[in-house]
Amino acid sequence: MSSSSSSETLDRIARSKEAVFAIDSSDRIVLWNRRCEELLGRPARAVLGKRCFDVIAGRDAHGNIYCYRNCPVAFQAREKPSEPVARFPLKVPTGNGGERWFEMSLFAIPSYHPALSTVVHVVRDVKRPPSTLEKKLEKEASSHEPLWPMTSSEGEPVALTEREREVLRCLARGMSTTGIARKLSIAPVTVRNHIQSILQRLDVHSKLAAVVYAYRHELI
Repeated sequence: MSSSSSSETLDRIARSKEAVFAIDSSDRIVLWNRRCEELLGRPARAVLGKRCFDVIAGRDAHGNIYCYRNCPVAFQAREKPSEPVARFPLKVPTGNGGERWFEMSLFAIPSYHPALSTVVHVVRDVKRPPSTLEKKLEKEASSHEPLWPMTSSEGEPVALTEREREVLRCLARGMSTTGIARKLSIAPVTVRNHIQSILQRLDVHSKLAAVVYAYRHELI
């Protein structure tokens, strides 16, 4: 996923009426929207760039520290897309010196490597039911669909056949046309045809660009 696509996705989520913040691959806060300012009582300028666990400092129902370095739920959101993070309650200090219980939902915006994914947190009062945004993101996460529409530069949906994905995986391993043909038991001319189709579908001009695009969009 390109940085511009990631920014567009964050902007879309941030514009919702829900309290949302997001962290980068080093767990630093990169988004803290207006509703989050209101709910947690902290302005964005006071938290942006800081480590999530230092700002949120959440504790569980027994008073145990929940938020700390190398957060396990952020790891799950990034590295375990087949196991979406379930909503969970968290006691969080607020800007007025008090503490409040909130319900937290986490969702990853994929990058070309899972560890680099941005993790979005949706925060709501425990008395409120799940928001439309949460339900939408949960549905997308459970179906393993990306949190953005994957399209070419012309706005057309990108869809590769299983054979094209196999060829693309071979290209990512640095295999030659002849090597791919041998591995897949098909003729070299057929491999070249598949490669040409892949380049057209992804709207790129080289095999290397196709591999980079595939990694960024988790096509392989």
